[in-house]
Amino acid sequence: MEPTDSTRHDNLSTIELQAILNNRAAVDHPQPIDYGLTHDELAFSDTDTWRAGLKYKSGGLWFGDRRRMAATFMGAAFVAGGVVLLFSAGRLSSVGLVCLGLGMLCLACDSWMLRYNQNYTCSALSAYKDALRLHELYKIAKLEVERTKHSYWKHLNGYEFERATAEVLNRHQFNPKVTRGSADGGVDIEVTKGGRKGVVQCKAHAARVAPATVRDLFGVMHHSNSDFGIIVSLGGFTKGAIEFARNKPIFLLDCADLIAMQEGQDILAKFFPADPTP
Repeated sequence: MEPTDSTRHDNLSTIELQAILNNRAAVDHPQPIDYGLTHDELAFSDTDTWRAGLKYKSGGLWFGDRRRMAATFMGAAFVAGGVVLLFSAGRLSSVGLVCLGLGMLCLACDSWMLRYNQNYTCSALSAYKDALRLHELYKIAKLEVERTKHSYWKHLNGYEFERATAEVLNRHQFNPKVTRGSADGGVDIEVTKGGRKGVVQCKAHAARVAPATVRDLFGVMHHSNSDFGIIVSLGGFTKGAIEFARNKPIFLLDCADLIAMQEGQDILAKFFPADPTP
């Protein structure tokens, strides 16, 4: 599963997402070489635009980086040499001052090149960045659609299922935090909503969840002083599990429930009434 930042699509409507999916330019991963860019031009603007596997006009170490490395090395060498010479015989003090001055000049050039790198821009680079942003939005829009299909959820492994479930819960203000593997104490996700603390267990297998699992979660809730618990199961729940959870602050979600929440339906809203407006 490809990780995403869910906040990046919060301001996009369904129509906008569909328009992005239908835009062929958004599908293709942009390459710097298509915009006539080189390593040097990317280095002069924003090193964060670098991505592994991209194609450039030139290879190897960026030319801009080589100039900065040379300036830094020469500056440090001259400064060090100047300091040594200044503490040597008096007849060499003038040479030491010259070396010290050259070193400071080199370091000043390095600082100037760094500022230039940060401020440099060009139309080709701006177009490339726009294409990158559009491609990232395409991946988000595609994931939004994929999560409305049973096949997407069925093919996730345990960790991916936890992460995807947390992102769906986050859409409904559960403020999820995925726990750390085997040391989670029977809790896969910690959540809070409306001032209430909750624990979540995720079952990414085809078998239906039995009553024992629900009883275990009930014990975890008491042990962690949680107000409610959620079990998310791709395989659904047995009749006994549903009966045990009845009249308890335990909510059982299956794959259809996840898809409904992904589509924007807050199926747990009745259990978490909104705070009255003042």
